Amino acid sequence: MRLQVGRWALVGWLAVAFTGPVGAAAPGAVSVGELKRQLRDALHASAAPGASWGVKAVSLQTGRTLFETNAGSLLVPASNTKLFTSALVLDRLGPDRRLSTTLFVPAATRGGTVPGDLLIRGGGDPTISDRLHAGRWETPWGPLVAAVTHAGIRHIAGDLVCDTSLFRGPPYGSGWNWDDLGFYYGAAVSALSANDNVLHLRVTPGAEVGHPATLRLEPVARLVELIGEVRTGPTNAAADVRLERLPGETRVTVSGVVPLRGGTQSEDVSVPAPGRYFGELFRLALQRAGVTVAGVVREVGWRERAEHPRVPDEWRELAAVPSPKLAEVVRAMMKPSQNGYAHALWLLAGVEAERRPVGREVGQPLPETTEESGSRALQTFLATAGISAYEVAFEEGSGLSRKNLVTANAVVQLLVHMNRHPARVAWLEALPVGGVDGTLKRRFVQPGLKHHVRAKTGTLRHVSGLSGYVDTKGGETVAFSILVNGYVPRRHGAGADDEADRLVELLAAFSGPSDGE
Repeated sequence: MRLQVGRWALVGWLAVAFTGPVGAAAPGAVSVGELKRQLRDALHASAAPGASWGVKAVSLQTGRTLFETNAGSLLVPASNTKLFTSALVLDRLGPDRRLSTTLFVPAATRGGTVPGDLLIRGGGDPTISDRLHAGRWETPWGPLVAAVTHAGIRHIAGDLVCDTSLFRGPPYGSGWNWDDLGFYYGAAVSALSANDNVLHLRVTPGAEVGHPATLRLEPVARLVELIGEVRTGPTNAAADVRLERLPGETRVTVSGVVPLRGGTQSEDVSVPAPGRYFGELFRLALQRAGVTVAGVVREVGWRERAEHPRVPDEWRELAAVPSPKLAEVVRAMMKPSQNGYAHALWLLAGVEAERRPVGREVGQPLPETTEESGSRALQTFLATAGISAYEVAFEEGSGLSRKNLVTANAVVQLLVHMNRHPARVAWLEALPVGGVDGTLKRRFVQPGLKHHVRAKTGTLRHVSGLSGYVDTKGGETVAFSILVNGYVPRRHGAGADDEADRLVELLAAFSGPSDGE
């Protein structure tokens, strides 16, 4: 199965050095000294003089540091964290690994009826999602449904049992804020995930101003309860739909306004029990294929599985449905900066470290949570990449936590290391491309920059990050990291992204050799 995510051919990148001219809007420096002055001046002119910047730029061809300031300062990286998560999972599992979602039936099953439960064991695949299939929620369920129907099964007498025990610990990353958890970007993470673990709320305006809007949930209306209402405003009103779901609750409070005749508005609501959500959608997909389920959907988590281990002799494997290759999963995470996918990959690295420990991991006691095993795996990777463990302090894999800290030094060293890693092609293909796709689709759109910047963005309130590679006018490729914390601008309309883009433009316009003065 091929995921529908953006790709761009690695023209020039597979040879490391850029093979064509680059012309940026900024006047190009012709010497390293001049480039340093330009970058310093740009930082001194920042609209947020109280912000903390950590910046570093290194030529991949010569290894020379072209510029650095506060490169050893630990800063919150936001989604630049995903650079490390991607590198970790590509290094630990390999770009060709596939994740399996496995179906089991009772060993006594014969004919078209399952005499008991159908067991679905999650392998951590996050890609069973309508987002990756042109909005069609039914499409990714095809292989799982086919595994049942091809076996001749038409009725399940028991329950759909969703085994999510692969990941131990809470369904959220450490440090995720409670007020993020009701939204798509803070959705729970599970070994069984469907539709990015969100429901789509459709809001249609009423017939007249002041009338309540119509609310509906897709593709199923179970698992959450909508409370409150959205009013219909005048035709010139701005759509403003607000959601709130407290941790652990199934109630979603909805309020706000939508314009009369403004069309249907869409918002995504995270589900509180992703394993059950997976089961409900699977049951719906089975029903559409003519397979009935007599029982209910149940979830078996890690605690329940520890108390009641599965007895292999009582079950027969019906099918193991593979995910796309891990390289595609990483790309589907990196391009849009999908938090749930990122933390799932972090947990998968932890699972791999538990199953196949290496180096100092061997003989160590099992951490309490899979997340902690992911942290241990990261420490092993940092050592092989030549990155100081004191310059990376992460507790989860997405960057949604404000407790994650990293230095620009560490990020640039990661970029240099992955540029020569065996998984280099998968790594580069996963990065958003300036002016082309992902979170950089609307940045670096100028002719001299489009296609010539590959970088990961990062955004939290008052926090911004941009780290990756840029081709210079002089024909070199520069690895750079720009991290800023405490960005509170004093000029209206100023933004950290614009200031970071300005620094990259200056790097792109550099026409001198990096080994000169």
